[in-house]
Amino acid sequence: MPHLSERTIFVEAIEFDDPQERQAFIDRACGDDAKLRASVDALLRAHDAPENALDKPPVDVPLTNLPQALGSMIGPYRLMEQIGEGGFGLVYVAQQESPVRRKVALKIVKPGTGTKEVLARFEAERQAVAMMDHPNIAKVFDAGVTDDGRPYFVMELVRGIPITEFADAHKLSIHERLTLFISVCKAVHHAHQKGVIHRDIKPSNVMVTLHDDRPVVKVIDFGVSKAIGQSLTDKTIYTRFFSMIGTPLYMSPEQAEMSGLDIDTRSDIYSLGVMLYELLVGETPFDRERLDSAGLDEMRRIIREEDPPRPSQRLTTLNARMTTVSMARRLDPKRLTTRLRGDLDWIVMKALEKDRNRRYESAAEMASDIARHLSEQPIQARPPTWTYQLRKFTRRHRVVIATVSLVALAMIIGTGASIWQMRVAYHERDLKEIALREANEAKRDVEQFAAIVTTANSLVASAQTHAGAGRWKAARQDFDQAVQQQPNYDLPWVSRAQFYTQLNLWDEAADDFVTAISLGSTSDTPQWWGAACLFELTGHQYAARELCRQLDQHIANQQPIDHWEFVRNCLSCKDGISDASFQELARWTQAEVDQSDASRPAAPSSNGRQPPGRSPWLDGALWDNGPQWEGEPQWDNRPPRGNGPPHERRAPPSIFFDSKQPPPPPRPNHPRVDRRPETRESSQSGSPNHLPPNRGSSSQGNTSPENPNQRNPDPWGVNETAPIARPGERPRGDAISRPWETPRPWEQPLRSSPPRPSPDRASPHDLPPNVRQYITGVAYLRAGRYEKAIEYLQQSHADQGWPARWLIDAPLAMAYDHMGLADDAAKALADSRNSLTEVAETLALQETETTIPPWFDFVEYFVFYQEACEQIEGAPPRDLPSFAEVREAALMRLW
Repeated sequence: MPHLSERTIFVEAIEFDDPQERQAFIDRACGDDAKLRASVDALLRAHDAPENALDKPPVDVPLTNLPQALGSMIGPYRLMEQIGEGGFGLVYVAQQESPVRRKVALKIVKPGTGTKEVLARFEAERQAVAMMDHPNIAKVFDAGVTDDGRPYFVMELVRGIPITEFADAHKLSIHERLTLFISVCKAVHHAHQKGVIHRDIKPSNVMVTLHDDRPVVKVIDFGVSKAIGQSLTDKTIYTRFFSMIGTPLYMSPEQAEMSGLDIDTRSDIYSLGVMLYELLVGETPFDRERLDSAGLDEMRRIIREEDPPRPSQRLTTLNARMTTVSMARRLDPKRLTTRLRGDLDWIVMKALEKDRNRRYESAAEMASDIARHLSEQPIQARPPTWTYQLRKFTRRHRVVIATVSLVALAMIIGTGASIWQMRVAYHERDLKEIALREANEAKRDVEQFAAIVTTANSLVASAQTHAGAGRWKAARQDFDQAVQQQPNYDLPWVSRAQFYTQLNLWDEAADDFVTAISLGSTSDTPQWWGAACLFELTGHQYAARELCRQLDQHIANQQPIDHWEFVRNCLSCKDGISDASFQELARWTQAEVDQSDASRPAAPSSNGRQPPGRSPWLDGALWDNGPQWEGEPQWDNRPPRGNGPPHERRAPPSIFFDSKQPPPPPRPNHPRVDRRPETRESSQSGSPNHLPPNRGSSSQGNTSPENPNQRNPDPWGVNETAPIARPGERPRGDAISRPWETPRPWEQPLRSSPPRPSPDRASPHDLPPNVRQYITGVAYLRAGRYEKAIEYLQQSHADQGWPARWLIDAPLAMAYDHMGLADDAAKALADSRNSLTEVAETLALQETETTIPPWFDFVEYFVFYQEACEQIEGAPPRDLPSFAEVREAALMRLW
């Protein structure tokens, strides 16, 4: 036989009239399940027992309301006021006259309802209340029968309000509500111990009154129903609903079955859970309106089958009432939800279990679980996980744990501080050791670097000595060794670049200048003047832009402009210099020209003749007087290199000079010498071919001015047999360390007289007037003031005694073109092209340096010519002379 429930067995068993057949059926249905057999036997005994007045209320009594006359006496009690009405009784406030005077509550059967069943039920209630003696249950003082035979009993008068209304009116907190509810559970448990099941626990039957400003709970109406003949409201429903006893909102699922045979104390536990739900949330588990509007069957189905939401979840459905409910509990909505979530959800839902076997066994167990929650102990309603128990333990022993934690934290902090101090001490010790080790390593590195740099400087000096003596191959080898010795030192690269410019190897020179820029070399020193044009010529556009950017930054930062050579280097930049900087350069050159014209006497005309013993090409060099004093410590005030120790010789032989300091006395045969009478005399007695005395015809040879018959093996006065500085060896003697400073034979008389000017006599005006006019004209050209550019360029070109007039043609052609003078521009461009061809032929001859133009003049001239062709003809020049022969000749001299 399949397993049957006790209800199914009971329903089928009562169908058997023969007791033996009934027992045989029960034996087969229950089998060996002793518990099931006991439950079925109890149901059958209850079914066969005599009728119980408490279980079967009267059905034939008409609804009447005949209140006792107020002021009348019932025994020693005077009726003062009717305060309540039940299904079959009335409740009055009565004044006891004797033996003591006090106000009591008197409950009496309604007139006309005194049937046997009613009287039995009234008597059962009176007896049940009289059996209980608990401070939270109304006490029975007296009982009796009126003259007309109606029973009554006198109880303690409870002047209070329902527990839910009291809690909201006094805004009790969650903790206070739970404490109050524990008293209700204890009172119900006392009733259960007396064998009484309330069956109608609801807020209106749990009154709260104040005693000495302390709330006291009183449970009333044990065994009393309130809904006879009423609709499904908060009143108690009786026989009209087939003996459904209780209030639907607070009714347990087994009460909703309406069998009346299987109700025990756990039914009251369910009702307590509903009341606790309402105390916490402000609403019952099932919506009141929904149950009132539902039919009997639907209402019973909801109670028996649907699971109510948890209290914390029900709060989220209150919407607008959420704020009111939270304020009544002195919490904000979010904190109220958090407060209910967890233990209280578990406690309430355990009391509301559909299966009564899973509810609390007694009201005392429920009260104990609530007390454990209030004391932060683990409750029995939820699974005892270790995290939950740990959390509860922590909350329960907050002071001890906080104290232990503070002590432990102090110990940890102290230990950590000690360890930290120890680590700091060790770290400082390690830092000192590391610093000492790094200092020693740095010292060794500096010593090694200094030794390498010294070797590199010695190699540079040796290379310069070889170059001055015309030993180009030896100079090349020394320069290469210097670069390899210290590749991160910019001086060897710059010095080798200048060496390449002397040989007209412009590609190699530009590459070395680019490397020097990447090493951080300062580009506003004399060694770099002319490098911008060299970059433009060789196609190093990035290096040209970087150099021009540095020059433009110098002007934009309003740093002083104190020499013409800096201006000329800036003007050679086609791109990279801003218009504002070009305007500033034009303003400076104009001011310098005006000041120079006002302070300098007019120079005597040379009548187109060159000083004796002087090359016309060197007279055309704008910066020809630079190498005389380059590298002199008293004239060269450049700062040390930023990427290495200061070099011993600040300025290797180059074609630049630093005009920040005053120039030395000019060489003989320089155009500036013509202004001095003694120089004009010496220049008028020059050789017919305008070469130096020792650079005449080959038949004359190189002679010394002291002894014309004695040949000088070195035309520059350097003895080829003199000792040459080797790598690692410091050059000795002024003739070796500065070979380009060695007095030439015809310079010795002028070296002794006049003296070199002192620094306080420095002047940026020590350039010939035609040179200043040329630079000023180019400045106006770059600034876009073409009329002034033409004016100054024409003035410079008008000096027939200046052999470098060919430099002016290309800038003048561009100025003419900007002014719309096409014919003049074409003629100037043609003159520039012719001059360029002559210069290329001169370079191809590879004569001595006195017979060729300085490299920077030619490079600038060639760049300006290319720019003029692109501007005027719209295309780069196509008829450029070939420099292959020039390069082959230079390479032959190196190899």
